[in-house]
Amino acid sequence: MSLQSFINGRFGIGLILTLGKVIPPSLGYPLAEKISLFLSAHKNSNIVRAARANQWIVSGCSLSSEELDTQTRETFRQTSRWLFDFYHNIDNHQTILDRVTLSPKLVKFLADRLGGDEGTIMVAPHLSNFDFGGRAMVLHGFDIQVLSYPQPHGGYQWQNKLRKDAGMNVTPMSTESMRAAKARLKNGGGVVTGMDRPLDRSNYHPHFFGFPAAVPTSYVRMALQTNSAVLVIACIGLPEENYHVECSDLIYMEPDDDPVQEIEKNAEKVLHEAEKFIRAYPSQWAMSYPVWPSALKEMP
Repeated sequence: MSLQSFINGRFGIGLILTLGKVIPPSLGYPLAEKISLFLSAHKNSNIVRAARANQWIVSGCSLSSEELDTQTRETFRQTSRWLFDFYHNIDNHQTILDRVTLSPKLVKFLADRLGGDEGTIMVAPHLSNFDFGGRAMVLHGFDIQVLSYPQPHGGYQWQNKLRKDAGMNVTPMSTESMRAAKARLKNGGGVVTGMDRPLDRSNYHPHFFGFPAAVPTSYVRMALQTNSAVLVIACIGLPEENYHVECSDLIYMEPDDDPVQEIEKNAEKVLHEAEKFIRAYPSQWAMSYPVWPSALKEMP
């Protein structure tokens, strides 16, 4: 079993959940950091190689091998603290409300648009404690359907159950859930989905940080079919394990006679907005799958 499979597997998630609940923060944060140092030291593991490759592309292919090591360690360090924070406070709704702020811009968009005449598709990169941010939006009373990774297994099924227990309407991508999402959007509702976890296969490869990437694009067609606007949302980590959820301006899809160009060019408009957040906080981008597989061979 690979290191990544263990971490994302049912046993790995269960172990993290159990430890996160019972260990106090005074011990939990240092332990999380020690685990992150252990993981990031395994430079030949798939999870570390993927993180290094992704950080290299985000840097404009400018980081040296030593700089990549430093950046990767910091990414793992911060991610480990956020994971502990998430699992330790998974049932403490007041803590989430106290420590996660929603930007006035995002609150206004959601308050004005949800239930209105036009649907809103929110897409989120894996920045900081994004699960904390999504949970805060739900706890603030915003009714949103979450389209999660399709055909989840092992630890992902457990993670989705935890999200549902917190009141999140989580539906793994399928024909049925996509149909429900479109109906919600046509009625002025809101849908949230990821945008940066690479797909095993894709017919579309929009440019992301200047290079083609097999990232999700289903939200583009869904927006076109339902006349919905797209909004990039990003959870930003702040000092002392506080968080702030920010958003882009509304992005509208433009039809094109070429079906491939239609998907890729519209996706690139959305990805461009996500790039701004990731460039501003590169060490907070917790993406441990290779978005650009060729970079695995080209990075220092």
